[in-house]
Amino acid sequence: MFDNKSDKLLLETEEDDAAPEDQHPRCEHGPTVLFYRQSQPPGQGYYACSAHRDSKLCNYYLPADQWKGQPCKTQLPRQDYPLPSRKATSPTIPDPTLSLTALSQDKVNAQYFFDEAALNFLTNQCENIGASKVICMGAPRLHFHLRHKLQSFLLDLDERFAEYLGPEEFCLYNMCNNHFFYDRKPFEQFLEGTSSDQLVIVTDPPFGCRTELISHTLRSLRRLHNQINRLPSTPLSIFWIYPYYSANHIRQEMPELEMCDYRINYTNHLRYTNVGKQSRFCGSPVRLFTNVPLRLLRLPLEEGYKYCHKCNCYTAKENLHCNLCEKCPSVNGQTYKHCESCDACVKPNYVHCSNCRRCTQKEGHNCSFYQTKQHCWLCGQKGHIETKCSNLLKRKTNYTKGCLLCGKRNHREKRCSVRSKYFKEYCFMNETTIQCL
Repeated sequence: MFDNKSDKLLLETEEDDAAPEDQHPRCEHGPTVLFYRQSQPPGQGYYACSAHRDSKLCNYYLPADQWKGQPCKTQLPRQDYPLPSRKATSPTIPDPTLSLTALSQDKVNAQYFFDEAALNFLTNQCENIGASKVICMGAPRLHFHLRHKLQSFLLDLDERFAEYLGPEEFCLYNMCNNHFFYDRKPFEQFLEGTSSDQLVIVTDPPFGCRTELISHTLRSLRRLHNQINRLPSTPLSIFWIYPYYSANHIRQEMPELEMCDYRINYTNHLRYTNVGKQSRFCGSPVRLFTNVPLRLLRLPLEEGYKYCHKCNCYTAKENLHCNLCEKCPSVNGQTYKHCESCDACVKPNYVHCSNCRRCTQKEGHNCSFYQTKQHCWLCGQKGHIETKCSNLLKRKTNYTKGCLLCGKRNHREKRCSVRSKYFKEYCFMNETTIQCL
């Protein structure tokens, strides 16, 4: 379909208040997503299923120029829930995730269930921030764990939960396009009368999901909550469970989210756990991303965490504070080292490359290619390093070693005291914009 892999694949979702003529076509999983390449106008893209990336699971495909924008006045024909869902949920039902066979399609609905420590941690954090209601989006085991402690509502694509839960606490739901397959009125009733500081959304999406889709859904749920309760545009607390190596993708969509050091373990994943021979040597890579201030989260000391007074939050014991970087820098469970040459903390196995002016994973790499993947420490743009920055070339500085702005060798351009003479930086919700003066 698209051969140029370096040409970024973009997407557009259907807006909640879209006019009928602007709505996307629908497959059996709800509104589709418009995909197109960065080098193309959207009209040359195509519509495809939001939930399934594998055409064997959903083969819907429609070139964008063939969509005539016909109004979609109704949803797909309603299918009846199984009989148990017609009744109110029994408060004594056992947790079905302990006996159900977990779904295993990694690209859309792979189910990995939290272990007991993760369940207790998430529950404690909800209570610590004063939440009285929790939306469990793709987190069924947490929902069943919370039922006797807090008010919880499960949004999930697994229709089997309708056999155990009534509509007052479960909706069949596609988190990739914010699509309710049946009546969403019970969910709206769950949101009624709740202030923004009493509600938290916990989402554990499949790791193959596009972060653009999940962030769009989170914003849609926030708008829905505010509309129902006639509130201004106020944020909701979010706990997004995702691997640490996807941090840049999450921050690109929701820069207000920060990563917590707590390692989330699953009971039915061979690698993302702290037990078994196949578990990762530095622990599970799954973390908690949140807009809740990290100082409010209490990580359990008995599980290998400590309180860093300089950072004013809990971190992993292996995550040692760096006075030069002024933070606890590790993200992967290892103890990082500070490299004086690139003035940054890096993974312990990294080696410094003087040509790239950075530490890299291995020696003998392709410097030209590697540099195209870096963000410039001067202008902040991706695609080049500082020595090739057009802003530096315009100023014709004569420094070739150390800091390119002042010539000193005890720091790099990111922390230079004369930086403000050349660049003006704006920081909003953890996202920094750099303007060249």
